[in-house]
Amino acid sequence: MQISLVESASLLAQREFRDSYGGLLAHSSSLTSQVTQHIEEWKRDTEAALTSECPFAGHAHKLNHWRRESALGDISKTSFQGAVKDYLALCKACQHPADPPFWQKQVADSFAQDAELPSADKAVSCQLLATEWQKVLDKARNGWELTRIEQLRVQLMERLESMLKLLQQLQPLLEALGLDPGRLVDLSSGQLSAQDLAQFQKWASYLANDKGLHALCDLLGKIRQIELSEKIERVKVNHVLDLCLPDINSREEIVGIRLGRDLEHVLPSEKALLADDETALLFDLKFVESRLMSFDMAGIQTQHQHVEREEERQVNEEEKRGPMILCVDTSSSMSGAPETIAKAMTLFLATKAREEQRPCYLINFSTGIKTLELSGEWGLASIIDFLKMSFHGGTDAAPALGHALKTMDAETYQKADLLMISDFIMADLPPATLANIEQQRGKGNRFYSLVVGSAYMVQRLKSLFDHEWVYNSTTSTIHELIGFQQKIDNQFEAPPL
Repeated sequence: MQISLVESASLLAQREFRDSYGGLLAHSSSLTSQVTQHIEEWKRDTEAALTSECPFAGHAHKLNHWRRESALGDISKTSFQGAVKDYLALCKACQHPADPPFWQKQVADSFAQDAELPSADKAVSCQLLATEWQKVLDKARNGWELTRIEQLRVQLMERLESMLKLLQQLQPLLEALGLDPGRLVDLSSGQLSAQDLAQFQKWASYLANDKGLHALCDLLGKIRQIELSEKIERVKVNHVLDLCLPDINSREEIVGIRLGRDLEHVLPSEKALLADDETALLFDLKFVESRLMSFDMAGIQTQHQHVEREEERQVNEEEKRGPMILCVDTSSSMSGAPETIAKAMTLFLATKAREEQRPCYLINFSTGIKTLELSGEWGLASIIDFLKMSFHGGTDAAPALGHALKTMDAETYQKADLLMISDFIMADLPPATLANIEQQRGKGNRFYSLVVGSAYMVQRLKSLFDHEWVYNSTTSTIHELIGFQQKIDNQFEAPPL
């Protein structure tokens, strides 16, 4: 009974979610999966709660005890009176109408001293009590279960709807940015508030409305495109061979001549011996010795034989996008438009990394550093904490790069893409840091930069990063400094002697 009631309630919840948030769920398979998972967990928790919280468990135990006692046949008056008392207590607890005089009369008639009630009639009275007891118990328990299931279902709806309503309001912005709402939040955390929603709307709107910044997001989102490499590998392949084998148990075709005594298969030349009395004796002798020439009949059956062979095959090996490390300058020189751009870019890249299931690590730096691990079970609330930060202090990139280089040694962040977002108004980097960068670059790590100001030092940075983009917030234009400089250097490179 419990499973059917819980299953019905879960189907009702699913239908209500589809009716209210069908558009949102249709555009996000991950969000639909989260909702389905929460409903399945709710079903298991509800079934457990119905078992552990049932207020009628004691009454059910007393009823089972009475059934076992009455099945033995030897019922005392005290036992019958106790069972009736327990039954009437159940009726009172669930406010079910009872008839105490009727049951008192049953006890009196069953154990009257001047009347000998047959044992069969006494058993009928006991069975009647057990049947009525079971009816009242089932009705009370079912009513309580329906009420409790509805309470738990309402709690589930309220918990999930609080998040789904926020995501429904964000859906137009998320679609404009190409972001999956299911990758942004964990429905089980329930940490988002109206203030968090306002923060996210602010930055998401800025990203969606600034075409230049949106183009920059698309550009940076394509860092280290998936590369395909071909390789030859030996694989074991199963082949099925059809073998035609003779079947001695069937008589389908003539396959030869044999000696025997099967008269139905004897050759006509042997049967001709019966035409003469003298040669008939020879036929009888051959028959006794099983030396009559006969047709050899057999059938053909097909058997499938599996053969495993090694073959060389050319396969395409896909190299997935690596981890992402974001170093964001939060110094006072980044206040204003650079701060807005940095926060918007961080929001976009962090959510993209989560959507692509790429490990992501955020390092904020000014004179010191603050880190935020964005991999695993982080949600939208984590990145919103960064969006609420105020930028202040001086700029020292060395600690941030040093921490990032150490992070690249971890197994999770090998072959990572590091992006530094800053106005690059900073001092020179220590030679040891520059040497470590070259060492990590040799291990497959890549270094990129996004300049969001105009007072940067190109000559120093062009040897530090693999690519460097400059974003002009006034004109919403993008320039690639490092790539352009390399083309100029190659064009005017001195010819070989």
